[in-house]
Amino acid sequence: MHIASVVDQPREGDFHYRQRIPVKGWVHAGYRHDQIRRISVHAPNGEIGWTSQLYPRADVALAHHLAPEVRTGFRLVATYQPAGPPPPVLGIEIRVEFADGTTTPLAGIHLQLLRDDHTGAPYGNLCNPKHVAVLHREHLYSTGNPSETASPECVDLIADYLPPGTSLLDVGCGIGAYCEPLRAKGFSWIGCETSLDCAHQLALKSRPHRVVKTGSWPWSRYRLPAADREFDAAIAIEVLEHVPEPDAFLAEMSRVTRRHAVFSVPNLETLPYLASRLVAPWHLLEGDHRNFFTRFSLRPLLERHFRKVEVLDYGPLPLASVDGLPLPNHLFAVCEV
Repeated sequence: MHIASVVDQPREGDFHYRQRIPVKGWVHAGYRHDQIRRISVHAPNGEIGWTSQLYPRADVALAHHLAPEVRTGFRLVATYQPAGPPPPVLGIEIRVEFADGTTTPLAGIHLQLLRDDHTGAPYGNLCNPKHVAVLHREHLYSTGNPSETASPECVDLIADYLPPGTSLLDVGCGIGAYCEPLRAKGFSWIGCETSLDCAHQLALKSRPHRVVKTGSWPWSRYRLPAADREFDAAIAIEVLEHVPEPDAFLAEMSRVTRRHAVFSVPNLETLPYLASRLVAPWHLLEGDHRNFFTRFSLRPLLERHFRKVEVLDYGPLPLASVDGLPLPNHLFAVCEV
C-alpha cells in the first residue's frame, strides 16, 4: 500500500515551546484512506497529541487528481510533558493510524525546545499543561509580589529632580526596592508600608521604615505615620493606581512633605497603540488596580493638591507601536507643594 504524505509543520530543527508544538500536513492512504482513524504524534515518553479530524485541501486534491471533497489535511497542537527537565532536542514521530489498529510512520522530526517555557513568568499558570481546572477572573486578574528591584530609569529621574541630601518618605515602599539605589544617590530614605508582611521583610533587610497602624486599605482611614512637613519629599512608586480614594491619599502625601512629591504609575496611553496587535501590558491586569492614568488625567488630579505639577513618561515597553515608535510603560510626575 502506498501512502503519500507531507508534514508542513514542524520542520527539522525548528524551535518550539514544549507545551505548544503545532503539527500540520496532509496524508492520502490510497484504497485504505477511508479507514484512517487518526493522526498521532509520539515522543520518547509516549503520545503527545492526536487528531481524528481531517479536512479537504484543494492544493493536495489538485496535485494528486483527487476529488475536491477528499479529506487529506490534518492539524493539531501537541504538548510534551517530560517527567523531569525537558531535553534541548526532542525527537517526535508522526503516525497515521487505521481502524484495524495498524499504524504507519509518516515522518520523524527533531525539534529544539526553548529553555524558557514561561511557566515561571507572571501568569505562567496559564501555559502550564498541569493546570487543567477551569480558570476564573481571580486567576487572571491577580496580584503579584512586591517588586524586588528598582527601575534604574525611575531612580535617575528622582535624582534629576530632587536635590542631593533630600529626606524621602517612600510611601507604599513594598519591601524597599528603592532604598539602596536612592541612598547611593545621596538621599535619606525611610519606607512606609501598610502590609505587615512587607514590614517584616523590611526589618529583615535592615531597611528603616514605618508601619501604618491600620495595616489595611483604604489609605483615607488613617494618617501617614509622619508629622506635618516632616520630610523634604514624599514618593509613591506604582502606588497611586492601587488606592481607593486618591484625593485622600494625595492630601496625606502633601501634608508630610515640605517641598516635593514624586509619583510613578502605569501608563494607560499605551493601550490604543497596541490595540491592533491585541496586546495589553501584563501589569495592567493586576487585580487591585483601582485607578488608571494617562498624562491628561493624572495632571488635574495632582493639581488639586500641589502647586506645581510636571508629568513625564519613561520605561519603554519591549514592544513598539505598529509604526515602530517606542511606547513608555510608566508615567512620572514631580510636584511642588
